Amino acid sequence: MEEEFSFPRGGSERPPAASEQVSTIKKGKDSSASSSSSKANSRKRSNSADFLFGSKEEKKKRTKTSGKKTSSSGNNSKVVASSSALPIGGGGVLQPVQSSSSKKPAFIESISFQKLAKGTKLLGIVREVAKDYAVVSLPSMLTGFIRKDTKLGIPLNKVVSVGQFLAVVVVKATSETVKTKDGGKPQMKRRIEVSVSPSLMNNGITMDMLHEQMVIRGKIRSVEDHGCIVDLQVSGLGGTSCFLKYENIDGAYKIIQEEDDEEEDKQQDEGAEFILNQGRIYDFTIKSLPGKSKNEAINIIQVELERVKMRRQRTVDPATHLSCGHTIRTLTPGMLLDVDVEHFARNGLCVSLLGNVYRGSIDSGHLGGYLPQQDKVKEIVNKSDSLEMWWKKVFVGKNRKIRARLIAVDPGTKIIRLSLLPHILALERNDEDDLPAVGSIIENARVVRLDPGVGALLALPEKSHDNMDIDEEVGENEGLKANAIFTAASEIRCAYVHISKAIDVDEKRTPEALFSKTFALNTTIPKLRILSKSNWLENVASCATAESIISSAVLTHSDLIPGTVYKSVPVIATLEGGGVLVQLGGMGVKGFIPATHIFDKTSSGDNSYRNKIRMEKYKVGNKVDVRCLEVKPNEKKCIVTAKKSLLTTDLDDPVIDYEHIVPGRLATGFVTSATKKGIVVTFYNNVHGRISARQLAEEMGVEDPTIDYKIGDVLKVRIVESAKSTYNDDDDSDYYVLRLSLNISGISENKKVRQSQDRTNNLHSLLSPGMVLPAKSMKIVELIPSKEKDGSDGFIAGHALVSVKAKYLSNEKSSKGNITCKLPFEQIFDSYDEKAIESANNFDAIVQKILIVGKKIAQEGMVLATSSVKGLPITPIVSLKPTLIKIAKADSKDASEGSHDILLPTPRTPLYMGAYVQGYCTRIDPRYGAFIRFLDNLTAIVPKLKGGLTVGLFDTVLCKIAAMDVTSGHAPKILLKRVKSPKKQIKILPQKSNNLLVEKIKPGDDLGDVKVESINFARAAVTLMDKRFEGYAVKARVHVTMAEPVTGCSNSMPVLINSDDEDPDFVEEKEKISSYHPFHSWSVGGIIKDTKCVAIDVRDGISYIELTNRAEARGDDDIPTFVEDPRSLKAGSIVSGVITAVSKKNQGIWVQICPGCTGFIPGLELTRDVDMLNNMSKYFRVGGRIKCTVLPNQATEGPFKKVVRLSALDSDKKTKPTRGDIMIGRVNRNIKQTNAPSLMIELPEGYIGRCDITELEEVDDWENMPLGKVSNEEEDGANEDSINRLNEGEYRHGLYVQCRVLSTSGTGPCEVSLRGSRLEGDLDNDLPPEEKEIVHAFVVNTNKKGCFLRLSRNIEGRVILKELSDSFLPDPVSMFPPGRLVVGKVKKVSTTKDKRKKSSNKTIVDLDLRESVILEDQNKIGFEDIEEGQKYRGIVTRIESYGVFVRLENSDVSGLVHLSECSDDYIKNLSSLYDPGDLVKVLVVKINKEDRRIGLSMKASHFEDDESEDESDSDDESDDDQNAAQMANFADDSDDSDDENYASKLAQRMKDMEDEEESDDDESTSSDDDSSSDDSESDDDDDDDAAPQAMDTNVGFDWGTNNDHEKVHDNFKEFSSSYESSSDEEEDDDDDDNDDDAKKGHKSRKKATAKKQQEKEIAKMEQRLADGTADERPETSADFERLLASDPNSSENWIKFMAFHLSLADIESARAVANRAFDKIEFRQEGEKLNVWTALLTLENKYGTPKSFNDTIVRASQHNNPKQVYLRVCEMLEKDVDNSHGGDTATVSRADEMFAKMCKKFKSKKTVWIAHFKYLLKSQRHEEAHELLKRSFQSLPEYKHVESMSKFAQLEYEFGSPERARTIFDALLDKNRKRMDLLFVYVDKEIKHGEIDIARRIFEKIVNPPSSDKKKVAFSDKQMKSLFKKWYKIEDQHGDEKTKLRVKLAAKEYVEKTSKA
Repeated sequence: MEEEFSFPRGGSERPPAASEQVSTIKKGKDSSASSSSSKANSRKRSNSADFLFGSKEEKKKRTKTSGKKTSSSGNNSKVVASSSALPIGGGGVLQPVQSSSSKKPAFIESISFQKLAKGTKLLGIVREVAKDYAVVSLPSMLTGFIRKDTKLGIPLNKVVSVGQFLAVVVVKATSETVKTKDGGKPQMKRRIEVSVSPSLMNNGITMDMLHEQMVIRGKIRSVEDHGCIVDLQVSGLGGTSCFLKYENIDGAYKIIQEEDDEEEDKQQDEGAEFILNQGRIYDFTIKSLPGKSKNEAINIIQVELERVKMRRQRTVDPATHLSCGHTIRTLTPGMLLDVDVEHFARNGLCVSLLGNVYRGSIDSGHLGGYLPQQDKVKEIVNKSDSLEMWWKKVFVGKNRKIRARLIAVDPGTKIIRLSLLPHILALERNDEDDLPAVGSIIENARVVRLDPGVGALLALPEKSHDNMDIDEEVGENEGLKANAIFTAASEIRCAYVHISKAIDVDEKRTPEALFSKTFALNTTIPKLRILSKSNWLENVASCATAESIISSAVLTHSDLIPGTVYKSVPVIATLEGGGVLVQLGGMGVKGFIPATHIFDKTSSGDNSYRNKIRMEKYKVGNKVDVRCLEVKPNEKKCIVTAKKSLLTTDLDDPVIDYEHIVPGRLATGFVTSATKKGIVVTFYNNVHGRISARQLAEEMGVEDPTIDYKIGDVLKVRIVESAKSTYNDDDDSDYYVLRLSLNISGISENKKVRQSQDRTNNLHSLLSPGMVLPAKSMKIVELIPSKEKDGSDGFIAGHALVSVKAKYLSNEKSSKGNITCKLPFEQIFDSYDEKAIESANNFDAIVQKILIVGKKIAQEGMVLATSSVKGLPITPIVSLKPTLIKIAKADSKDASEGSHDILLPTPRTPLYMGAYVQGYCTRIDPRYGAFIRFLDNLTAIVPKLKGGLTVGLFDTVLCKIAAMDVTSGHAPKILLKRVKSPKKQIKILPQKSNNLLVEKIKPGDDLGDVKVESINFARAAVTLMDKRFEGYAVKARVHVTMAEPVTGCSNSMPVLINSDDEDPDFVEEKEKISSYHPFHSWSVGGIIKDTKCVAIDVRDGISYIELTNRAEARGDDDIPTFVEDPRSLKAGSIVSGVITAVSKKNQGIWVQICPGCTGFIPGLELTRDVDMLNNMSKYFRVGGRIKCTVLPNQATEGPFKKVVRLSALDSDKKTKPTRGDIMIGRVNRNIKQTNAPSLMIELPEGYIGRCDITELEEVDDWENMPLGKVSNEEEDGANEDSINRLNEGEYRHGLYVQCRVLSTSGTGPCEVSLRGSRLEGDLDNDLPPEEKEIVHAFVVNTNKKGCFLRLSRNIEGRVILKELSDSFLPDPVSMFPPGRLVVGKVKKVSTTKDKRKKSSNKTIVDLDLRESVILEDQNKIGFEDIEEGQKYRGIVTRIESYGVFVRLENSDVSGLVHLSECSDDYIKNLSSLYDPGDLVKVLVVKINKEDRRIGLSMKASHFEDDESEDESDSDDESDDDQNAAQMANFADDSDDSDDENYASKLAQRMKDMEDEEESDDDESTSSDDDSSSDDSESDDDDDDDAAPQAMDTNVGFDWGTNNDHEKVHDNFKEFSSSYESSSDEEEDDDDDDNDDDAKKGHKSRKKATAKKQQEKEIAKMEQRLADGTADERPETSADFERLLASDPNSSENWIKFMAFHLSLADIESARAVANRAFDKIEFRQEGEKLNVWTALLTLENKYGTPKSFNDTIVRASQHNNPKQVYLRVCEMLEKDVDNSHGGDTATVSRADEMFAKMCKKFKSKKTVWIAHFKYLLKSQRHEEAHELLKRSFQSLPEYKHVESMSKFAQLEYEFGSPERARTIFDALLDKNRKRMDLLFVYVDKEIKHGEIDIARRIFEKIVNPPSSDKKKVAFSDKQMKSLFKKWYKIEDQHGDEKTKLRVKLAAKEYVEKTSKA
């Protein structure tokens, strides 16, 4: 037996590992124990280390210097003497301050995220478990995450269970910035990763520390026959194993195999307390340890699993724990410990534990209660006593010794935390109902704890609830229950509010002072809302008190309801791809609007206009209305729609689930899939159905669904069927099949009659339903087997094809031919065995025994059906059912006798209530009942309540009609009741008697009061109550047109002005009775007084008495209109009708005049109010009554033949439109355009108007493509829906407009105008333009000859192809479509005779659309401007033997330089000196004004004094070239410009460009002042901006930054002139030839000259090849090939070659040259390759497609420095934005995306961020630039922040606000005071902007800092010397002598001051 150690005051020591030693905590006044005790212990434990505070030697030294024991004074704060060297309360506790001046208790710091260290152990409750992760609730309302062990691969749902109490170890606590999906401000997310692994939890535990009854973490390694092998992962365990026997499991258990993935979810249902499987984690209790004797064979540790009730009462014995050598590292959360209260902290208790060796604390949140109300303890506490530290009155006396459970241990910081919460002591989670439900609003909560700057704890109002028995849970803490204060405190339930959710403030963060004031202790909070109950460990809810959250309708995703409309929700972000994010609730609940749900109609063409609308409407901050489509609360996802058509339909009853769908209802959905097989229409909550392609073809005539329907299209459909089914036999899960139809009227309009070829013989007329076929008349020709239904139970019964000879059907012997009929397999027997109908195979097996192909059927048959229920012919169906044949025979017999007992009805049979009918069961639906079918497919239903589910499938049944509706359509709706046999019916008056009664009633007779039996939209069935009709079965009804509201409502149509009601859909209104309906005030069972007979209607042999209760009908002379034939209504008569529908496209409204009489009011006959016509559904409500006049009906055929044409306008005389009339018209895009492009308008009285495209708007308001995509191939008579696929522009089909008639013609349409000026009275034609005037025009047509335009309706224009654009147009027809708005310059105006109008003339205008012509200099030099003696620049146009012809620059004037004036020396051959196209200087020596000729001279002697001007000229020339290049860039963009003010904007841009150049020149002198700045990057950037862009002159290439720009630019200038010379030569030759036409022999001389010229060219080329100068100016492909062969690494030569091909408009060859360059240039020449890549990127940007451009970027990034590539690409796109002046949304969006992509790709590079800063600031997007600056700091390394901010401030000076720049520089200098480079940059920028005084103040502030400056910095002498030098240099350049002297004095003063120091 080992010797016991002498523990000081219960302490214990053991020899730990070296790593367990910790440094000594020195306290001056504290002493652990007496020195003698320490020495005794030292002798007994020599060479051992103190388990808490280091080695024995250190302890000896410490004990020698220890003083007296210290005891704190005070009543309740007295500290119990202890030997523990830990501070009071352990780690994380601010020690108490006890001095003469103040007495302050200790303060317990909370376990916060910032203080969590790796290795900290915490007690937690598993809150959520998935396969890959688990969520754990931790102390202090923290949440931890357990990650799946990827090595073992065991799912976490097989490791831990929900609700399990487990100690966890912190693996890491990280904070990371996460970018939000909506592009908003990045959020800081914190994540605590914990582990339950035994290796981490048992770290530090060795084999020697184990003892019996010890609780230890373990993992089940495997499940065996008799138990489980458990892995404890304890150090030193060696080969010893651990085993759990099944009998040692205290409670029910369940063994889970690896493949049983779902068994764990069922454990609660099965009552299993423990789940046993591999990898499962539990806290086991050691039952026995292996013997230590060598002879003992048992070497197994036996463990047991105890139930919670047993384990929660097990306390840790201090003696056993310490004697086994345990330390603070082996303390495990969950231990139940006896503790002693040592000190009362400000927010809890400081305790000692385990024999006073350890010290810990219990914060106020874990004391077992919260601050009680004064009223609850007023009997034992005085009112003057404060309960703020209520625990000081509880834990006194006997209650100083209590039992608590350990919840947190941090060995590193010695933090030990315990808890007294009852549910933690009991290790059982509280009930869900213990706290209020999430989302509930609680009133009058009380603040019981305030955490300044963090949050507040609120006590919820008391409620009746059962508290846990404190005696049972706390164990021996009996005194606590007896304490009234603790009892009151323990009954309180709390919720915690964070400061961010406490108060609604304008600032981003709630001020702490305001929060502390609002949430002072014991303050009553009026309202709070529960947000979460996820803090299971402390059982404290999370709440919010901010009013915005309390009043929010949506708190979480669970509050969202599919189909609900959410109005005015703010837009928070627009996403890439067109989607939009909106804020749905106050707690960050977001909804996503897909791109397909922004607009009602989808578009497959150019979306630039839609993008513009989307950016404007869905700008961040705007509020929009949305409707929830689908919500996934678990994934926190919500999809909403903004489609207007979905926002306004199905509001009351949206389709959100399958179970409640009623077949036949109408619903609005959207297309989510369109394939060749059909389309899928989705409603809300992902409820969707399918419409097959076949059905689409039958109903709508659709050939290809993928063409007619696009994803996102909104459709109104009828739900035909909703069937429930299962996937297969193995899978019991159900799904629904939703079958839809686009035939919303219930009748397919496009469905045509289909018949087989037998119908051509007219034999079907011989068959009739119910006809009995004789025996052996049917021959079986084919058997069609039954089919199993895909994916569902049941099958489709097969059928036999039988042939019936006509001779059996007719008495005529001449009848020949056969009729093919169908004999369904279910029509053979009266009933079938259940096994026979189990499957298709069983069913076919029985039938095939009876029916044999080729054999005749020996028994009789019966014709079952010859037409569908809608009356359409079908293949005849026959039946062999004996009962049906018997009834059919009896019917034929009874028909002759006039009696019918049992009927075989057809859709045309006059049925009545109580009639007995025979049919067969065709389908059984468990939801509704059995469907019974009769002859001709008439179908009825036996509800399941009437025995429907007892009917056997395919059985013949006898039923009785229980109810019916004969007004529903073609066939009546019948409700049946199953009967066994017909009963004897009650004798009623025979039909004959009824007819006699009806014959006595005449229209106009008073029939008295009636009782309403049933009501639908059209009719009300009533019963006559007068005694005259007793005993008579008289059918009476009131039609809607004959009814009057019983309340006396107005009969006129209510016109709703400025109504806020949603626009109704007429089909929906038809299904319900609105407030405007005459039946609205009627009710079933109601009495209608004073009715009269208006007509007697006989249908199908049944007489119906039509009644009315209208007031005018009660007069003798005024009877409501009741006609049988609508044509009997005379034109001009006044009638009234009930509105039944509003037609599509606002064509008009349908009204019902009387039963069977329908009228139609066209829109043009409805009203003269355009707004009402364009919103008919809003102003003319279904059900309202309207008075109108009958118009003549001109329709002789078609559906309108029997429809009455009506008018609601005053009956004034209609006349033909005349000039000057103002009329209302309706846009009809179906009518073929006359003289397109034009808008065809329907006018009243059937007249047609034509509005020319130029008459749509005023000239100044013309827009591009106002008619959309104009099609000249439109034809008359197209249906209304065909227009949906047309891009209609602003003037949509069906739009009503007001127009003025300009002219009329005899036969064609009249000319009308929509211009505002025309409506005001201006009818004059537009005046022709003048020559050289800039005008706008619309394109009429483009062909191979040119482009034809229209300037006004009487002025035509034309442009030849070459004058359409300066650049080559590959496809002019597509680039200039009809309707495009263009701008051009007038060349010529002429008048010709109009062929269409012989008596009038037509004005023709010749235009030029080239931008170079539009923007040409208007100040050209004319002949009159030339003066003798002036010098000019010119271009050589032609060379003759006698001289050279030169055209003056900027002029059309040419002159002759005589041979004698060409040179000072004699020239034998002028061609050897000059070439056409050469740029020369000339002097005017002679002017002949009469002949308008000038003589010029090119002698060098005239220009000797012009050398100084040459340099400036060359500079000007360079500037001119650059301007020309920029102008070319503008011209290239003209093809995409649709702006009518393009020319004016372009001219203004050129003017601005010149102003910028002048300002740049002015600034060039001051820019040198910046050279002294130490910010080299700033200087480099300035130089880059000023550097010329190489290759921009010739080919538009944006060269970027290059050191050889000037050289390349000069070479290219020379290179470009050679290409221009050839074209100029041809033009000049033509011009000069025209001047010399009068010369004789001109043609011969011209030929000779050309031949001579050709010989000279050949000679020159030979000479150049000989002397090696041919490559200096390459002119052909061969020249370039030779040049590249000599220097293949020169990017300049390769780019010149590319430019050569571009000058020939050969883009593909230019690309090929670039690709060759990449292969030829050496890999070391990275710069040269990058230059060529830049040129290729510029080419693709200008001439390529977006895809080719992006592909080139990817390729370039792979072969070069990606950052440089993206910088150059962004620079190109930035210039595109500059050139478009920011007006092109697509260009700006393209640049934005590229800059964002670059910053994301190279987020750690400051150059990319700076480039983005510059781009945004140049575009005046300052707010975005500042947000970008903040984002950049999250990505850039910290050492780059200063430089980035400095550069941003410099850019603010250039493009933004100098004040903002100064603010940034001041902040930078305040933090980096010794950075002289920042100071100098700051000063340079101020000087450059003319703020010399501010620069002086900056220097003075550094030299003489203010006395209030607490951050004074001492600069070195070297720094001050450079500062004074900089200051003096500035004063030398910008100041005067006085200011320079001031600098010298300041420097002298500084030197003297530093010398003294």
